[in-house]
Amino acid sequence: MIDIGVKIDAAGLVAALAALKNVPVAKVVRNASRDFAQAAHKATPVAKIGRSEYYKYFDKSGQPHFLHESMVVGRKSRKGLRKVRVHKGWSRASWLGIFRALGVSMRIPFQRLPNKVEHISNAITRGSQTDSTVTMTDYIHFDQFGRAHDTRTDAVAKAGFELAAKRITKAVNAELLRQWGGRK
Repeated sequence: MIDIGVKIDAAGLVAALAALKNVPVAKVVRNASRDFAQAAHKATPVAKIGRSEYYKYFDKSGQPHFLHESMVVGRKSRKGLRKVRVHKGWSRASWLGIFRALGVSMRIPFQRLPNKVEHISNAITRGSQTDSTVTMTDYIHFDQFGRAHDTRTDAVAKAGFELAAKRITKAVNAELLRQWGGRK
């Protein structure tokens, strides 16, 4: 699960861009969120097709449980025990919910994706026209089922923040040149 808690004091830059373009702050925040999501999606690794070492089953209350294949010896015929499958493209497809919430189109064939991929990520916009925030949540795992440490979340977040900052800075500079540089 990606859980990135970052506080950036970019309110002045966001407010300046909104004032220069004469648009609500909420629109600038939404566009920066789209930029973040696009770059983070591109930086998200594609899941590799591989042989999983895990099996999944549901208990009587419907809770999922995972077993390593060494724990399954002699139980493979147990009803409801299924091999965990890793499908290529799943990691990047997890951004579908966020993209839909932000109004960004993804160029992937949706009919090939499981329905639950739409519900593992979302984006919630809060605030008013002058003070707005977007909270993005994406439930994907980069820790190989607990066997390794997550080394990719920071790279994904960094790529997203870099693109959002780059585009905001470019837009502010372009507006300043247009309005104060004598060009119309």
